[in-house]
Amino acid sequence: MEKLTLIKIRADLKAKRDTLALAHESLKTDCDKYNKLIIFISLASSLFESAKMTLGWNQPVITLLPIFLSSIVAGVSSYIKFKNYSERQEILIQASVILTATLGRARNAKEIDESLLKEYHTGLELLETSLYPDVRKRFLKQSQKNLVSILDSEQKYFEVVNLSKQGVQIKDVVADMNSDSSTASSTDDIISEPTTTQDLEQGLNDEPGENENI
Repeated sequence: MEKLTLIKIRADLKAKRDTLALAHESLKTDCDKYNKLIIFISLASSLFESAKMTLGWNQPVITLLPIFLSSIVAGVSSYIKFKNYSERQEILIQASVILTATLGRARNAKEIDESLLKEYHTGLELLETSLYPDVRKRFLKQSQKNLVSILDSEQKYFEVVNLSKQGVQIKDVVADMNSDSSTASSTDDIISEPTTTQDLEQGLNDEPGENENI
């Protein structure tokens, strides 16, 4: 959907930037998992080799075990290289940097101009070429839920601040802020375009000074 206001462009850029960040986090988690496996197996292999030499183990099975462990390490390393984790993470980082820069320019802009629109469209193109459609859909939905949850928490926070200034007992209100069950239920139906939801746009309008830094 075409974005015709700065508020919608900023909100869309936030969601798209967070989509890239979530995708990068997922890749990094997978890559770290395999790297840890390599480290642990390598340490186990070295420890076993030391024990074998110290204790004089010469049985055929024991002799073959270090070879087996080394083969596992080589297989996992080949799998990491096959998945191109480093290159894919680098692509996401570069796209995220450009989207962040565009978001910063949109925050400082007073009106939409041709240059800003060009940068905005370039950022969207980078997102679309950095992630497969199904992956983009999954992480975009998650980033939208996160943004709505942040806006909901900020709104509750400022309500508590106002109540406190009025001398109202806020103990029960603070307890409600610690429960995110209502937030979870309110964000389950968010779809692919967060800036088309009335609540998100209203939240960006209500607290521009605070919400602009999400």
